[in-house]
Amino acid sequence: MIDIFKNYELQREELLARIAQELQLDKTRLERMEQAYNAVSEVLKKDDNFFKDLEIEIYAQGSKRIGTTTKPINGEDFDLDTVLHIYDVYANHSPEKIYNELVRVIESDTYYKSIREKKSRCVRLNYKGDFHMDILPACMPDYFDREKIAIPEKKLSGWSSGNPKGYANNFLRIANSVKQPYLKLYSEALLEAKVETEPLPEELYNKTPLQRAVQLIKRYRDMYFQDDNEFAVSSIVLTTLISEFYDGENSIYDTINNVVYKIKNSYSDSVNSNQRFKVFNPVNSDEEFTDSWTDKHYQAFYNFIKDFYLRWQELKESFEKSGKEYVALFGEGIYKKSLAEQIKMFSRNTDEQTTRTSGIILQGSALTDSKGNINTNKGVKNESYHDFGG
Repeated sequence: MIDIFKNYELQREELLARIAQELQLDKTRLERMEQAYNAVSEVLKKDDNFFKDLEIEIYAQGSKRIGTTTKPINGEDFDLDTVLHIYDVYANHSPEKIYNELVRVIESDTYYKSIREKKSRCVRLNYKGDFHMDILPACMPDYFDREKIAIPEKKLSGWSSGNPKGYANNFLRIANSVKQPYLKLYSEALLEAKVETEPLPEELYNKTPLQRAVQLIKRYRDMYFQDDNEFAVSSIVLTTLISEFYDGENSIYDTINNVVYKIKNSYSDSVNSNQRFKVFNPVNSDEEFTDSWTDKHYQAFYNFIKDFYLRWQELKESFEKSGKEYVALFGEGIYKKSLAEQIKMFSRNTDEQTTRTSGIILQGSALTDSKGNINTNKGVKNESYHDFGG
């Protein structure tokens, strides 16, 4: 069996995967979200008026659809973006009409009326302490393309175009272009090493490096702009840039290392050539995600990318030297928990005595015998140890 303790690159990669896994929404919460928008869909389908003879579908867009969710900072509600896709051409309706009909049906239900909040072009349902769901009504641009959508502009006076399904499919195509993901090469040995304890989450080693990189960079974005999010970089801009500069790297580490360097340099090149830095929708070249950015948005974006890049350079050191950088980038609690779980697992898969001892202590099963040797069979029980550096 592979001795992971002797492979620092694998340790680092496995730790990054654990941190990203810890950051993402758990399966139960994701299931509650699916149940929520499926329930709304059923209410709309029972409408005896506008929606009666229309084919409709409500589906998630954004991070949930592409597998890059991250838990909000400080227990805030997760923002779930969904589309109410009306499979009828937009020429048969006005933006104001489809918005008002959605509001009408929502308000006809006592429960939904109590949690609904009308936004400029969507309806928000607030599931307090869990998530809020934005429902954006949309139609088809024509009868020949059931994937693209026409959505109301913010003042409900006209239409704009979108393609959340196409965007997601493009992102996942890029993510799955990786030939041999580093962790997957070792997953059989890693999973075997964990056999004595609870099963690992099935996707821990199976998510692509690109998906994990997006999660981790978004996490630092949330931390960086935590106290002032007026000019925070949107997830769609970050996700688009990361996937644009992804070049099939087979590890989370290399993906982040390369894409952040390229993003920083691309921005600097634009500034040096007196051109405005632009980010376009990869499946709709007419849609620019940065078209409303002011000078302050650009400055905040560059400061964030530069700061992440500099901290990442420090993280390249050994765990003993870079603990504080893991904490700065991803948060103390999540880093320490992920590292502790890693040490527990590695302790079952190495002949290195220090690591085996650390794993026993972290599991809370350590005993010290009369000769001072730590083991799990005889002696006095040791207290759990909770300081993992950083």
